[in-house]
Amino acid sequence: MHYVNAKGILSNKNGMNLYRGCTHGCIYCDSRSNVYNMDHAFEDIEVKANATELLKKALKNKKEKVMIGTGSMTDPYIPLEKKIQNVRESLELINKYGHGFTCITKSNLILRDLDLLKEINEKAKVVIQMTLTTYDEDLCKILEPNVCTTKERVKVLKILNKHDIPTVVWLCPILPFINDTEENINGILDYCIDSNVKGIICFGMGMTLREGNREYFYNKLDKHFPG
Repeated sequence: MHYVNAKGILSNKNGMNLYRGCTHGCIYCDSRSNVYNMDHAFEDIEVKANATELLKKALKNKKEKVMIGTGSMTDPYIPLEKKIQNVRESLELINKYGHGFTCITKSNLILRDLDLLKEINEKAKVVIQMTLTTYDEDLCKILEPNVCTTKERVKVLKILNKHDIPTVVWLCPILPFINDTEENINGILDYCIDSNVKGIICFGMGMTLREGNREYFYNKLDKHFPG
């Protein structure tokens, strides 16, 4: 972990990344790609020390209410968030200034902030997007070794639904001969139905296999799926 002072926090589409890098260890992660110009080890999390200060200024200056998004590059609910609480503090600001919130995550740590998510959803809108790639729990721990299991994520979806917070599932990537079986996909779809998710996203289905991402993925294939 290391700290940096960022120049800005929100993109022109109101997206933000409070951290750079990740410790989930997902073997397919596109954020490892060299095109993102990360100048540190992927597991050495870059923490934006002034994130909430920048966000407060940005939200204060917004002329219209918007949806603030996070999680497209780094899961905001990595284990480090328990200590740093950048997400928690950001949600407090989003709630204070009356904006909406959406994020992509694989972590049940998001339930820590259920109180704020409920408040924001009552004032504006919250949409939580959860990635589900495997119905098979053993396979889940190979593809996504350092994050909560699929069953635990489904529990999160059900709890959010109970509190009228809309949810969406990312069903991707689909990896040939690994998680592309009818049993696996039908199992995930059943989870989605049981959890009353509002939508399913299959973004590109496969992987980019760009430099950085490609080598890491191939090494994990050789380790876990030799032959």
